[in-house]
Amino acid sequence: MNAPVKKYRHEFKWAIRLSIMSVIWLLVQYISGLHSHFIEWHPAVGLSWYIFAFLVFHFSLKELKSAGGDTLEFWKGVQSVTMIAVMAVPLHLILNMVYFSTIGSVFFDSAISHFVESGWDAEEAGYYFSLPAILFRETLGIISFGFIISLISSMFLKN
Repeated sequence: MNAPVKKYRHEFKWAIRLSIMSVIWLLVQYISGLHSHFIEWHPAVGLSWYIFAFLVFHFSLKELKSAGGDTLEFWKGVQSVTMIAVMAVPLHLILNMVYFSTIGSVFFDSAISHFVESGWDAEEAGYYFSLPAILFRETLGIISFGFIISLISSMFLKN
């Protein structure tokens, strides 16, 4: 195995886990009706994804620390979790495109209808709840949240 692949194997493994967890979360939202019947709860309940993402990032750091002989340098932890977030983005975007183009396509119509009924402008809701806007927010959310959590978790797990 060449050096770059071996060097980032830990991060790639956890990026895959984060993406799988995200797909499971999307399916749970779909099955529970948060993308259709209970769309009014989606903004609040949808934020729960960050709890699960935090756990993925945190456990990746714990594994990194135990693999390093129970030592973890602060910047090594920050770098690792940020790299996990960056590596997860392409797969996460592809999985979101597949989901929202197939079984999750009802989400956009439901969200736009609900928010227009709540007083939003129809055009504004259409832009906000479109696939490009969702993918843009997902990208920024994963990377920024990964970086912030990397700072916090690394501070608590460092030696």
